Amino acid sequence: MDHTDHSAVIELRQYTLKPGRREDLIQLFDSTFIESQEATGMRVLGQFRDRDNPDRFVWLRGFDDMAARLGALQSFYGGPVWKEHRDRANDTMIDSDDVLLLRPVTKDSGLPQTKERAASNSNVSGPQRAASVVLATIYLLTNPVDARFREFFDRDIAPVMEQTGATPVALFETETAANNFPRLPVRAGEHAYVWFATFPDQAALRDHRIKLEAHPRWRSGIAAELGRELASPAQELVLEPTSRSKLRHVAPFEYTLDRKGSRKDFDFIAGEWTVLNHRLRQRGAGSSDWETFPATHRGALYLDGLANVDEMTLPRGKGMTVRSFDLDRRQWSIYWISSQDGLLQPPVHGGFSGNQGVFFGEDKDGTRPVKVRFIWTVLDSRHARWEQAFSYDDATWETNWIMEFTRASFAGAASGR
Repeated sequence: MDHTDHSAVIELRQYTLKPGRREDLIQLFDSTFIESQEATGMRVLGQFRDRDNPDRFVWLRGFDDMAARLGALQSFYGGPVWKEHRDRANDTMIDSDDVLLLRPVTKDSGLPQTKERAASNSNVSGPQRAASVVLATIYLLTNPVDARFREFFDRDIAPVMEQTGATPVALFETETAANNFPRLPVRAGEHAYVWFATFPDQAALRDHRIKLEAHPRWRSGIAAELGRELASPAQELVLEPTSRSKLRHVAPFEYTLDRKGSRKDFDFIAGEWTVLNHRLRQRGAGSSDWETFPATHRGALYLDGLANVDEMTLPRGKGMTVRSFDLDRRQWSIYWISSQDGLLQPPVHGGFSGNQGVFFGEDKDGTRPVKVRFIWTVLDSRHARWEQAFSYDDATWETNWIMEFTRASFAGAASGR
C-alpha cells in the first residue's frame, strides 16, 4: 500500500440489494459517485462485492471530523449528481441503513490506500478480475471499547492473527458522537471494534482460517476470552474490491536481479502452443480496459536446454524470445525481439522455484523508465501462463499483458538439440 488514510470519522456501509442488481449499482457507483463525493471533501476509501452474499454491496468513506462530515453530506446529497442519479441507485436497493459510524483506534490505524485509483471507464470484466480479498471483522462488545479491550486485542489477538496470515492493517471503534446527518441513519446503541486484513486470494484466506483454528494460543484461551467480551458472534465480511477500490491487497514490492534457476526451467516451452492474450490497452494510466486476441507459438530448445528460442505469431506481427542460461550464475536472461523494429530489447533475469519463474529487469515504456517483471507459471503438462508487469514508481506493479498457453500437440515437440 502507498499510504494510510487519516480520516477521523469512517462510515462502514452495507447495502442489501434487490436480487441480481449488484453489478448495476457497482457500475453506477464506480462511474458516477466516487469523484463527485470526493469533490465535497469526503474520501471514498473502498467499495466491494460481498463474496458470501451476491446481493450485498459494502463500501467505506471517510471524513476529517464530524463537522466536515455534515458539510460534505449536505453538499453531496443536496447537489446535482445525486439528484440526477438517485432514482437509479435507489432502484437497486432494499436497505441502505446498515451503517457503522467509526473512528480509528489510534491516529495511525486508518485504512491503507493504493496510490492511484483505476480510471472511471475501467472495464471490470478484464482477463482476471483481481483476486484480492479484504476481510472486515466486526466485534460487537457488551461494553464500550476501552483501554483494557484495546490492550487485549494488541497483546493477544493481533499477534495470533499475524502469525496465521491475517495481519490487521486497520483498526476502528464506534464513534460515540451523535449522528449529525439524520437523513442517513446509522446503527446506534452498539459498541463495535472493527479490524481489517487483506489477502492475495481466497486460498490465502482459507489458509489463515485453518491455521487460526489450529493455533494453540487461540484454542487454549484467546477465543474463549474474546467470546466473553462479545454481545453476539463475531461477523466476518469477505470482500472483493471493485476495479476502482483503493483498499485492496497489494503484495510487498519485490525487485531483485539475484534469483536463481535451473537449466531445465524452460524445457516445457518446446513444441507448439495456442495462446490467448489479454493486454492492457493503456499502460501506466490506472486503466482496467483490456483487449483480448489469439496467437500461435512455437518453441525450440538448444545446447541441451542452455538456450531456447520461440516465435509468436500475433494478429499484427510477430515476436521472438531468446533465452540463455548462465551456468556460473545459475540464472536465465530473457530477450524479446519484435518484428515491428527488429531490436533486441533489454533483458530480464531470474529463474524458477517449483512451477513458477520470476524475472526482473529495466526498460522504458515510451520515455518513462520502468522496472519490468515476468512471471511464468507452469500449470500442468498442457497449460502455462505468462504475465508482464511494469513498475513506474518502484513501489507497485501494474500487470499489463497476460498470455494463457495451451499446448497444441504433444507430438513432434520442436527441439534443436
